[in-house]
Amino acid sequence: MSHVDLRRRSPGRRIRPKTTLFCPTCGHESTATADGDWMLVERTRDDERQLTYECPVCGSVVSVHSVTLAHH
Repeated sequence: MSHVDLRRRSPGRRIRPKTTLFCPTCGHESTATADGDWMLVERTRDDERQLTYECPVCGSVVSVHSVTLAHH
């Protein structure tokens, strides 16, 4: 039985962190962590808070996360 190294990558292909976001409009890529350069915009509408990642190059919305606010 032969051994296959599944960690091998194609030559010239770099390894990206799992937290990398890609802009579908312009192809910009960066991590979604504090080290990245995405514009994080927070909006509140009714009882819902939205966190939106926007591309710093072209302004496209890349990801939207909705959070329902709890009533006290």
